[in-house]
Amino acid sequence: MNLDEKMTALIVKLNKLTSQKKISWIVKEPPRTLLRGTDDHIPLFVKAKYKDRHFAIYQHRYQDFSVEFEQLYWCEKIVLAIVDIEDHVLWEVREQTSALYDLFDTIRRQISNIDSVIEDLLDDDE
Repeated sequence: MNLDEKMTALIVKLNKLTSQKKISWIVKEPPRTLLRGTDDHIPLFVKAKYKDRHFAIYQHRYQDFSVEFEQLYWCEKIVLAIVDIEDHVLWEVREQTSALYDLFDTIRRQISNIDSVIEDLLDDDE
């Protein structure tokens, strides 16, 4: 199994454990080092610990240049990172795969507690 296949397997496992509520993610401020010297934006940065390893996943919005239209435009990607206790990025998974987007969606569902919110609103007597 090559490194890409191993990383995909890890992402799938993190997704499964998150779905089972065996991993809890918390919203944090992104480390300044991720944005220093750029006009980039990180609207959501979340972190979790699993087996004494710290993981972060975040939306990274950045500008790219279109040669065809000769103008800047905004792009977005999801990044999974292994970080140290002080949030220094030690390793990044930047390849945009469906497994990575599925993990990010599962995490957003967990941190927003959307299932409970919907139930509360639907059970309202009004």
